[in-house]
Amino acid sequence: MPESPDELTEIATRHQVYLEGLKTHETKKAQKFLKDIDRVLAARLATKDLTTFSRNKLERLLKSVKADLRIIASNYSDMVSGESVDIAKYERDFEIKSLNKVVAYDFAVPASAQLRSAVFTNPLTMAGADNGKMLKPFLKDMSNRSMQQIGGIIQAGYYEGQTTPQILKTIRGTRAAKYTDGAMHRINRSLSVATRTAVQHAAVQAREQVWQDNKDIVKKVRWVSTLDGRTSAVCRSLDGREFPIDKGIRPPAHPNCRSTIVAVLDSRFDALDRGATRKARSYNAKGDSTGVISVPAKETYYSWLKRQPAKFQSSVIGENRARLLRNGGMSAERFSELQLSKDFKELTLADLHQLEPKAFEKADVTKFID
Repeated sequence: MPESPDELTEIATRHQVYLEGLKTHETKKAQKFLKDIDRVLAARLATKDLTTFSRNKLERLLKSVKADLRIIASNYSDMVSGESVDIAKYERDFEIKSLNKVVAYDFAVPASAQLRSAVFTNPLTMAGADNGKMLKPFLKDMSNRSMQQIGGIIQAGYYEGQTTPQILKTIRGTRAAKYTDGAMHRINRSLSVATRTAVQHAAVQAREQVWQDNKDIVKKVRWVSTLDGRTSAVCRSLDGREFPIDKGIRPPAHPNCRSTIVAVLDSRFDALDRGATRKARSYNAKGDSTGVISVPAKETYYSWLKRQPAKFQSSVIGENRARLLRNGGMSAERFSELQLSKDFKELTLADLHQLEPKAFEKADVTKFID
């Protein structure tokens, strides 16, 4: 059976740390558009007393504001789209170097046009309303939804009889709360999520194009999740799973997804095992992190979680699931299989009980409440 060499997993998990830093860098670039929004508000609202406006005058003002905000949303989408292509090119080159560290082979290199096509025509496979969207519509919808908040606040404030300074305060937030209580803070978070998701999508699509062009060597892909307490339910269960090279779910599995995938090579390379590792958080009995440690590259999320203190286990997956993991007599692999349905939706405890009733008896779990 083909395997992913340990060293590829180690390289991928190290590289994901770099990629998270790159996401932060890109989100800072996106903050420029918040300043653009503030300039629009200053130009359109700051010197006006909305309490004196007629309804028709308000509608004209809103039309102007919304037009300006649509331009800002479009500029944001264009910026992130352009950056995504550049990131894809870098990730393509990085993946070729990674494979060459493990296997001496003349790997085919996907053309830039092929990368661009993959980034923009392969859909996002993440959960929720954005599932199946292409990257550009996803970015456009996210940015437009964010900008629409501004118009809604202006309109609502007008009909509630608020003054212009009151409306602007609702949009910008207050100094006392360090401006975390305003719409701009929420917009910043939304743009951050969209940007991080776009970076992850571009990186994964670039690696996949390398593997698609080298199918004689790369036979499958293996999911690799982050081993810490912030990993989502779907990514916890997907960790270690393998999928055909041209089918299956791919990161980002949800907004802000930090998971990645690695190549599974042809069976002639099964002997490649250099004792490589992957990074994981370590936790004490109180459930507090004690730092980052190295674990075997083949470690999966639930085999790692099974060795963590009970309090931390409960904080991540709930007390009843944690008891099943510790005392239900199931392997970490079987426990992982039971967490998701065939369409990658999280199963309830009642669902699990139907599949493994003896495990519930053994772990003395009688309540099907997460």
